[in-house]
Amino acid sequence: MKDLAAYKLAYELSDSIVAFNENDRIGFIGCAINKQLVTNGVYLEEIINNGLSSEDGKKLLASIKKVRLHHKAFTFKFKGINQEFILLPASLEDHRNVFLSLKSPLDHVSKLESDLNESLKELECLYNVSLELQTSKDIFEAFQKCTEHIKKGFQYPEYASVVIDYKGRIFINDGGSEKLIKNMLTDESYNENLKKRGEIKVIYHKKIPFLKEEIELLKEISRKFTKAVEKEEKTKFLEKQEKLLGARNKKLFELTEECRQSREQLQTFFRAITDKIVVIDENFNIILSNRDEIGNFGKCHKILFNEEIICSQCPAVKTFKNSDVASTDKEFGSQYFKLRSYPILNNSGKVDRVLEVCRNITQEKKMESQLLESYKFISLGKLVAGVAHEINNPNTFILGNIKIIQEALNDILPILDDEFKKNENLKIARLNYEIFKENIPTLIDDMYNGSVKIKKIVEELRNFAKKGDETLSDYVNINDIIADSLRLVKKQIKEDIKVKLNLQQDIPEFIGNISKLEQVMINLVVNASQAINSIEGEIIIITEFDSIAKKILVIVQDNGKGMDEMTKKNIFDPFFTTKRNEGGIGLGLSISYRIIKDHNGLIEVDSHLGKGTRFIIKIPVNKE
Repeated sequence: MKDLAAYKLAYELSDSIVAFNENDRIGFIGCAINKQLVTNGVYLEEIINNGLSSEDGKKLLASIKKVRLHHKAFTFKFKGINQEFILLPASLEDHRNVFLSLKSPLDHVSKLESDLNESLKELECLYNVSLELQTSKDIFEAFQKCTEHIKKGFQYPEYASVVIDYKGRIFINDGGSEKLIKNMLTDESYNENLKKRGEIKVIYHKKIPFLKEEIELLKEISRKFTKAVEKEEKTKFLEKQEKLLGARNKKLFELTEECRQSREQLQTFFRAITDKIVVIDENFNIILSNRDEIGNFGKCHKILFNEEIICSQCPAVKTFKNSDVASTDKEFGSQYFKLRSYPILNNSGKVDRVLEVCRNITQEKKMESQLLESYKFISLGKLVAGVAHEINNPNTFILGNIKIIQEALNDILPILDDEFKKNENLKIARLNYEIFKENIPTLIDDMYNGSVKIKKIVEELRNFAKKGDETLSDYVNINDIIADSLRLVKKQIKEDIKVKLNLQQDIPEFIGNISKLEQVMINLVVNASQAINSIEGEIIIITEFDSIAKKILVIVQDNGKGMDEMTKKNIFDPFFTTKRNEGGIGLGLSISYRIIKDHNGLIEVDSHLGKGTRFIIKIPVNKE
């Protein structure tokens, strides 16, 4: 059995009702209405019993008769009570019995009934729309039928028109004119890329506001339309893709059959060639090769170089595109290869296959690199030695003459002192004697110190340019290497760039080649300076000693433009440069890499676009 609380609404309603029988006597009176009346001084039984002798009694009996006569509900007010009451027939068929009720409970029940009816209309509308979209074979036919379902889901369907616009195709339920629009509700439909597909409009031809529930209803309908359209579009797309795949599979089968027939003929010729040769299709699949270890299947970039994506600067891409021979060089590990591709035309003159020759040119590259490096250092050595010689000669005269001038000045100043005592207005070089005497020794000392500094720089240039072989025979202090290198490149560093040094002072010496290591530091510092474009440029050089690993660490970092992944990958390759238009030949970092490797060390790079670059050098300390 159900709990009585389930019938709360019925109890509240009966508690607010007075039932009058056909003799105008009270057959039932609810507690709530009786309490309301008594609280306001109205005793209903006394009023009825007195009948026509009281004013409320006269009005009440007259209203009861009026209800019976017209079989309609009428409002009623007791004297002294502001609240309205309702008199209405006990049932649609019974004209004799009459109910008196508080107006508020009846209004509440009436509202509940109206809300339920509206909810039922909305649910029925959504159900019909969903059913139509799911069962209809033609989505446009479903759109047309749904206009009527949507119309019935609104509060005043008799004044409403529904218009569905799908990609410019219009569906309307009654052809209502735009001129009759008094109020309009619109919801738009979009696809996954936020591109508008269409919209649904509900038009009232009278000035009637739309309810909040109606707005939500239209949004839900729009979502259902969006899902239905997406399903329709995906179905058509899949059908189209299925046809395309079928056509491509058929074509692939034909090409495979042709290749199979010609494979045996070409295999004999291919095997006689020492270079690796493959024939690939447009998808870079190997369909023929001259090596058993390569085979006749798989992606060429995966089989030849163990790479998951197409090789950078792949010549086959250009050959497929331009129907012409193409070539490029590729580095794979420590080896270099020359890749050359040749087009294979079908009967219609289209390139449908490419023959690619992979030749190992590692030895040629090494020889070329060594040759260029030798030329470079020979030229650089001659240039530096010549410049050092040309600077050293006049500087020797200057240094010697300044010493003579200093000695002469020491002898001249006492004579000038005596003359100043006689003539207080004495001037030398348009300067008062006192100012002259105070400053001229300092000027001469500065000249002497500057000349000494020039001499030191010339000596460093000579050391740098000397014909040092590849032997590691120098006792190297890495901090001294950094200091000497910075003096050499001081003029090549932009004036607004700050160079900060953080050098550990107790770093041990090791056996190496001073001139070669200076070359590495010069390359790194100059590259860092050229990479900085901002006015707050900064180069930081750090040295540390890892006592556990017995390695010296040198870090050169900048806040320049940084490098992308492709540049980082090739930065140590010979002839790779991002400054080709500025005269760069791409050997600086390649040579630096080799020099560090000759010292049994390692050089690494860490760089990000817009954040700068950091080179890390690790050199083991070796006393032998």
